[in-house]
Amino acid sequence: MLNRKSQIPSCIIYSRLTIPLILIVYIISYLSLHAAPKLEVRQVLEKSSVLTGEEIRGTVYLKNSGDEPLKILGVSSTCGCTTLRLKKRLVEPAKKVELRFIVDTRGKLGLIEKDIMIHTNTADSPHIEKVHFHALPSGMDGADTQAIFEPPCASCHLDTGIGKSEKELFEAVCAMCHPAGEFNLKNPQALQTIISAGNAHIGMPGFGEFLNEKQIQSLSLFLSKKQ
Repeated sequence: MLNRKSQIPSCIIYSRLTIPLILIVYIISYLSLHAAPKLEVRQVLEKSSVLTGEEIRGTVYLKNSGDEPLKILGVSSTCGCTTLRLKKRLVEPAKKVELRFIVDTRGKLGLIEKDIMIHTNTADSPHIEKVHFHALPSGMDGADTQAIFEPPCASCHLDTGIGKSEKELFEAVCAMCHPAGEFNLKNPQALQTIISAGNAHIGMPGFGEFLNEKQIQSLSLFLSKKQ
C-alpha cells in the first residue's frame, strides 16, 4: 500500500511550506519599514498666573508612543526670557522625559504666550508647544520694569523694533506682552504718554529712551484705532 504522503506532489508540499514563510517575512518587513517614533506631549504649569516680575515654572512631558527610539535633536524658545532644561535626549518606546522651563515675567503684563520648539527625529518635527499664562500687576518699581531692555530680553523687546513703525512696530515689540493690543484708551496723546514713560503700577516699562518720537507717535495712532 502506497504512503499517502508519497502521492502528494513535491511542489504542493513546497508551496505549503513557503507561503507561510513568505507571509511572515512580508509582515516583518512591513513592520520594520513602518516602525517610527511618535512624540506625545503633555504640559503642566505650577501656576497659570503670577505677579509681574515673578517666575512662571512648568514641565513639558515628552513621551515616545511609537515603536522606535525618539531622538530629541534640540529645544529652543522664542525669546531669551525663557530658560529650558532637558536632561535626556534619547527616549525609548513607551518611555518619557521631562523638559522643564522657567519664564522671567519682568516687564510683562496681561495674557502672555511663549513658544517652545521641540526638534525630533519624527516626520512632523518640529513640535511647537505654546505656553500661556497671566502676568498680573504687582506695583513693581521702574527699575524692575526696565529689565526688558537689558540682555537677553532686549533681543526680543527692543532690537526687533529698530526702523519699524505702526503695525510692524507693535508686532515686533508689543504683541508678545499685549497680543490683543487692548489698552482701554482711544486718545493717541494718552497712549503716547504711557508708551514713552511707562506705568510702573501695572508693570509696563517706558520706551521713551529707546524708541524715537516718530515711532512712539505712529504706535500710539495705531493702537488708538484698535480700541
